[in-house]
Amino acid sequence: MSPTVVINGATVSHSNSLTTKNSVIPATAMTPSSASPVLKTDITFTLDASFPFTLNRDDFTVNATSTTDNSYVRYLKVNTVDDGAKTLTTKFGGAESGTFQISIRHSVYGLIKTEGLVLDVNSYVTGYSPTSGSIYGGNMLTIQGTNFGTAITDNPVQLSFGGA
Repeated sequence: MSPTVVINGATVSHSNSLTTKNSVIPATAMTPSSASPVLKTDITFTLDASFPFTLNRDDFTVNATSTTDNSYVRYLKVNTVDDGAKTLTTKFGGAESGTFQISIRHSVYGLIKTEGLVLDVNSYVTGYSPTSGSIYGGNMLTIQGTNFGTAITDNPVQLSFGGA
């Protein structure tokens, strides 16, 4: 197809041809699908096996855009690629809590379809024990959940009763 371009009201035709893609190759998986708001997390993306280029980490950019504020974007560093497995491993450096739509761009191919790849950036409490204790304190509280770090300083906890 020969493109016609309009610049400042003047039509310019050119003999160069332009080829467009009929379909977009997808990223088929993201592991894990959730990350801590405060910890650095490795996230691996799997591209469809039909991706036509040899994977080179410098050819990719990956970002996560807040689903509630599209001006809040977190950029993920592509650390490694595996061409045989068609995977990219990135480093997510944390963000405000929320959900983030993933975007992947290749320097030659362009945008890769990432529909359905939404990163959940939150920590969740799934349980705690003991469930009762003295009003004067002194009990060790154990909290179970997801996306907590192994260092105690990564997991600040505040307890309140009745909003106080």
